Amino acid sequence: MTEVLLLGRRATREIIRYPEATIPTLFIPLFFLVVNIGQVSKTFPSTTPFLKGQGYVAFQLPVSLMFAVATATSGLALVTEIDLGYFDKLLVAPIRRSSIIFGRLTADLVRGIATSALVLLVGIALGARIQTGVAGALVIVLLSAMFGVAYAGFGLLVALRTRNVQATQSSFLLFFPLLFLTPNFVPFDRLSPLMETLARINPVSYVIVGLRSLVINGWVLGQLAVAALVIVGLGLILTGLSLRVIATYDR
Repeated sequence: MTEVLLLGRRATREIIRYPEATIPTLFIPLFFLVVNIGQVSKTFPSTTPFLKGQGYVAFQLPVSLMFAVATATSGLALVTEIDLGYFDKLLVAPIRRSSIIFGRLTADLVRGIATSALVLLVGIALGARIQTGVAGALVIVLLSAMFGVAYAGFGLLVALRTRNVQATQSSFLLFFPLLFLTPNFVPFDRLSPLMETLARINPVSYVIVGLRSLVINGWVLGQLAVAALVIVGLGLILTGLSLRVIATYDR
């Protein structure tokens, strides 16, 4: 645990020292949030049934939260260490290799909490009301950050497998189709049959639905439980694969 905390603190300091690596990742979610509200808010006024009296910003806010936390930043930092040779020093150090992965994920948790809190505050400033109050807002930030940690395992996996900056950077782009094959603009029942089928088999959909329930519907425990299970399952799979690769990593 000490190794993880030390490596996590080092990785967190990198985030603070190089804010230019994090700030651009906030541009896309905030840009889409503002643009989507401007384009669609008159189409779906607050009287629309699925908005429950809120503006469209409340419906779009969870999508922007997903954008904010699903990055390849940790993977890029890891592949940079591989290129510079520092990763080799970590491998020969008297530490568990798994600590390298968990240290990076610890920093991702810190980054995820900060970025999701910022996006949530922007959404509130734009008119969203959190039906579950302060406690719900804290759960939103925590679930969003945990999803970011889970998805970070994919970037780490690509970095370890390819040892290539371009390939690791492109791992973030794969999140776009996952996000757009969800009920991101309208609920499931307003999608075409094909899109609804694709959205329902996409696990990211249920994270968005869970977060959205906290904003619009209140405490819907079933939807929250499904969202949490998806996050935990995704994290176990991607982190497990990363741990397996680093365990057999050959310099």
